[in-house]
Amino acid sequence: MSSLRETVLPTEEDLRKEQQAILGMKFLEIIWSLICCAVHGVGILDESEPFPHEMLFCGTYWTFSFTSIFWFLFIHYGCCEINYISEAIVSLFGFVSFAVCGFIAMYHVEKDVHMQYFSDKEEWYHKFFIMSRLESIFSMQASGLFLMHGMFMLDVLGVLDKIYSGTESLASGLTIDSKDMEAYQRLRLNPFWVPLYRWIISTFCRCCKCFQRSEESQNTAL
Repeated sequence: MSSLRETVLPTEEDLRKEQQAILGMKFLEIIWSLICCAVHGVGILDESEPFPHEMLFCGTYWTFSFTSIFWFLFIHYGCCEINYISEAIVSLFGFVSFAVCGFIAMYHVEKDVHMQYFSDKEEWYHKFFIMSRLESIFSMQASGLFLMHGMFMLDVLGVLDKIYSGTESLASGLTIDSKDMEAYQRLRLNPFWVPLYRWIISTFCRCCKCFQRSEESQNTAL
């Protein structure tokens, strides 16, 4: 067996699912990035013991929040093609940046003057420790999301095949709408968020229709 994967061309359905799955991952990245922004903002505004002012945190959180929002809108409305290489690079850079922020957040706790004189039990109830721990937790979770996104893009590009299964050639098409891709097996990215999205929309529409009918019946009775 020359390759662990069969070589097939991606179909339009595969490309559509990949686009939807990327939108789902970007949506999660937006949520977690904004949560990190909120936690860091609350920590900075705390007058009793504010977070140390470091551009790394603000730069990472706000940069990836706005980047994910813009690209989510661009991809959703079809303003541009999806470039898998840029998606992989940005996602892996986000993985490193958020992971560093998570470690530095707890490093500040260890080096804080007040925290050095507290016992382990007293630390758990200190506001600076609580906020720093929340910042570290959400930063590491966001880092995991970006890592998953980056690994998916590398697998779609065939890089993981190149590394682990000895595939000799990578795909030449780098955009989601490219028609001249070399034949290779693509990762089947399923749009995991679509069923939930459709259920929410259908439930909302049913509620609106029921509310409208109840109002019409009341008006008719009057």
